Amino acid sequence: MDYFNLSSAYRCSNYLEGYDCFVVQCDDMYCHTIATINELCLRQWIVRLISHTSPNSGERMKVSMEMIWDQSDDDLSCFIPVTLQFCYENCCIIYHVTPPHNFPTLSLQNFLSYDSVDFFAPALLRDNVSVPLPTLVSMIFSKVYVKPDDFLQSNWRLSKLSLDKIMFATLDCFFVCQIANLIRFPLPL
Repeated sequence: MDYFNLSSAYRCSNYLEGYDCFVVQCDDMYCHTIATINELCLRQWIVRLISHTSPNSGERMKVSMEMIWDQSDDDLSCFIPVTLQFCYENCCIIYHVTPPHNFPTLSLQNFLSYDSVDFFAPALLRDNVSVPLPTLVSMIFSKVYVKPDDFLQSNWRLSKLSLDKIMFATLDCFFVCQIANLIRFPLPL
């Protein structure tokens, strides 16, 4: 089985609003990604996303979500950084924050309870199909999806995420979104 041809490229920044833009490519699929530490940027992304739906239309949006946190316990005195990802179609946002500072709890609660949006996460897919996400991706797309072994163990405490972290955090969420659009949910038990 062939490997995916993966790449990512930095596109632009807006230092006043606190975000960077990237394009992540996986073979002929592209995902436009915003990486930010700014709560307002996350809120604006959510508002733009919700504006694409009409609550009375009966149509439902499929949005994938994922969360990564630095699980190292070498310094218990500091807050653990959290990287929250959302993806819809070919657009993702990565929100990197050290809670509780700047964690938009109310905005996220409202977004997660929005009637016209169905959320999917790698853990949800694994619970229903009993295989890890890379294996599921390989089965569906007939190509090997491999992340570096130290991806989750490497340092997530930096204020700016490295390009490889942006790429694989985007791809995890992007693939879940693609799979959610291919599979009919809820899955039969």
